[in-house]
Amino acid sequence: MRLTTADLSLADWRERLSTGALGVEKTLQDHLRFVREADEKVQAFVALDDQAVLSQALDLVNLKNRGEAPGALYGVPVGLKDIIDTEDLPTCHGSPIYEGRYAIADATVARRIREAGGVVLGKTATTEFATFHPAKTRNPHNLDHTPGGSSSGSAAAVAAGFVPVAVGTQTNGSVIRPASFCGVYGFKPSYGLVPRTGIFDQSFSLDQVGFFAKNLQDLATIAQVVSGDDGHDPASAGLAPHRFVELLQQEPPVAPRFCFVRTPWWDQVSPPAQEAYQAFLDLFEGQIDVLDLPDVVTKAVAWHSTVNEAELAAGLSREWLHHRDQLSQPMQARLAKAHQIPAVDYLLAKARIPHVSAAFEGFFEKYDAILCPAALGSAPEGLESTGNPIMQTVWTFGGLPCVNLPFLSDEQGLPIGVQAVGAFRQDGRLLRSLRWLVKTFDERSSA
Repeated sequence: MRLTTADLSLADWRERLSTGALGVEKTLQDHLRFVREADEKVQAFVALDDQAVLSQALDLVNLKNRGEAPGALYGVPVGLKDIIDTEDLPTCHGSPIYEGRYAIADATVARRIREAGGVVLGKTATTEFATFHPAKTRNPHNLDHTPGGSSSGSAAAVAAGFVPVAVGTQTNGSVIRPASFCGVYGFKPSYGLVPRTGIFDQSFSLDQVGFFAKNLQDLATIAQVVSGDDGHDPASAGLAPHRFVELLQQEPPVAPRFCFVRTPWWDQVSPPAQEAYQAFLDLFEGQIDVLDLPDVVTKAVAWHSTVNEAELAAGLSREWLHHRDQLSQPMQARLAKAHQIPAVDYLLAKARIPHVSAAFEGFFEKYDAILCPAALGSAPEGLESTGNPIMQTVWTFGGLPCVNLPFLSDEQGLPIGVQAVGAFRQDGRLLRSLRWLVKTFDERSSA
């Protein structure tokens, strides 16, 4: 069967364009035409510009004509969440307040993607200021269902074949949950590994950059390109680019060990999802231990809320003062409540972040990853909500690396993800272990 550009992975795109098997300009222009037509239903993108794509394509042709080696993302179309600054496309933060806003410089992740030869195909839809008020995006698996949020467009764009990789952010559950709902791989590295310079600051203590792709290899590639200190984000200070690709490809010294935790919210997980997770455990009978989580996970939910709400109120202080009528009613109510949070509560909650991260060290002395549900079930019907992020809250609060594995589905064929969590800043170990898990799952599922 002949592959179309919608079927290509990151590695496929780079190979075909860097070797000349496909012409850069024509391929990207033809693909953009396909995206424009197909996205009328999905609505993953909020900004597409033919001239911006053509300009980037010509830069790649000129680079090749000069004899320069193609970068790790040569010719690869990438979607960027609409809170990530770009010079050639508007960045509107999912709000009418910033309609038509152009940044004076690319965000660090956008600049590094372009430097590696990646082509920013367009800006993907986000919820209002990357919070809860839904974007217009629909789930490619069923247009009547939510794609999740807040990185709604990025997850949907990969699922629909519009881009092989996309960039999002996670402050609570905004990468892993939409990856689960849309049936794609999602990766949120440890807090600080990817600088956030030029990205809307919803919560400095919690905001983390993440990625969507068709496989683990592509996740590792784009994460490596954009990781490391940029001299501006204090959270990334002193961190060298992470060797995600090399670590992913290493063979584990011994067979990885995993545990599965149902979490305190298991009774909220839909019955079809519970059955799917049990079937997954049955596939690995005797190889995945089923354990309970410490009590700190339930406490972390309140601490996360306090930090997130207080920092969101501070980050949107200008919008609150000068553009309140252009904020959604749910956002106005949320900010009004957030302004009442005592400073002492905020500071005490923020001080708990390293303690929550450290609370799982005992798990990672024995296990290479903690597995758990990626969401409370498949994507809910309707577009009024993006779903509950509770399955990500504690891991995001602790800054731990997380991956969505699109292993499962419900009786309607809607995706259900398995979430894998690793030790803080041991992202390479997590990815290496998951390569083994994916290979083993595929072999046993097809047997």
